[in-house]
Amino acid sequence: MKGIRESTGPLRPIYFGLVVLLVNNFVSAGVEEKYHKFSLRLSGEARIMVIGDINTGLRTFNDNPRFEYIRKNNPDWGRLEGNISTLNNIFACWVAELRFDLSRRVGLGIATAGGLHRQNESTLTHYLISDVTWPYEFYYKPEIWASSPVILTFYLNLGAGSRLSSYLSGGLGYYRGGLKEQFNFTMVNGYSGEVGWTRRYWETQSKTALGFHLGWGMELLLARNLALTAEVQWRYTRISNFRAIQQYETGYPSYEETTGWLYYFTKENLFIGSRHADLTVWEVPPYASVEFIMDVRKARLDLSGLSLLVGMKIRLF
Repeated sequence: MKGIRESTGPLRPIYFGLVVLLVNNFVSAGVEEKYHKFSLRLSGEARIMVIGDINTGLRTFNDNPRFEYIRKNNPDWGRLEGNISTLNNIFACWVAELRFDLSRRVGLGIATAGGLHRQNESTLTHYLISDVTWPYEFYYKPEIWASSPVILTFYLNLGAGSRLSSYLSGGLGYYRGGLKEQFNFTMVNGYSGEVGWTRRYWETQSKTALGFHLGWGMELLLARNLALTAEVQWRYTRISNFRAIQQYETGYPSYEETTGWLYYFTKENLFIGSRHADLTVWEVPPYASVEFIMDVRKARLDLSGLSLLVGMKIRLF
């Protein structure tokens, strides 16, 4: 026994070194597991969006088959002046995100962004010509809005630790928005000069919805606590089931006010002799209509689209 104890004496420094190495590895692993830091990312975002039903109504009215025939063939029985414009679907805003890195590879961010507001107004006049001229004037003023969203994102860093790295992202967003539209129609009797008119205005309440997003981005480390970031992101966000109020009046005179749901549908427009999409408010859609309505469903505001975000990431602590 004595010999054995004496023989192990020179190995004690080696045993001690192994113990220290194991403890160091354990502590390092523990630090890695507990690794965390906070950072702030400030970005500018350029986005192209779908927008959805309100633009579909405007586009299919302006480009209906009858109007397209007149524009192409310039017949002696019809003439057009002006165009009905869709809402601009290119949008730019700021994005601010607070990020918490759970490890060198996994992070969690919570962000908000600037709100969205789009509106325009346009007029198209259709001249129907026989022995006299009958001018039909159509005026549209559409509008959409969305307030600042709350966005939760998970990050997976690829090649973390290098000066130039990339990452994948994905998460959920909480969105709120609404829409409204003013439509005016004026008709001048070619014989008597008598003017007939119709006015329709509807406006929705704000409505919320959840959306989700996926992205791929890159980070270029400029300094220890500062990085340049760029990310391409695809977002899917649709808001529907809008409660709305509608006011409808004519020069006959006639006036009615309707509360209900905002609906999308297609119809035959009896004044232009062609079919297009439209939006209106019903509590319950009618069973039948002289306009032969079809494709009836709840209207949607579609904020889906593709985004490019470029900004700076600042490490806080």
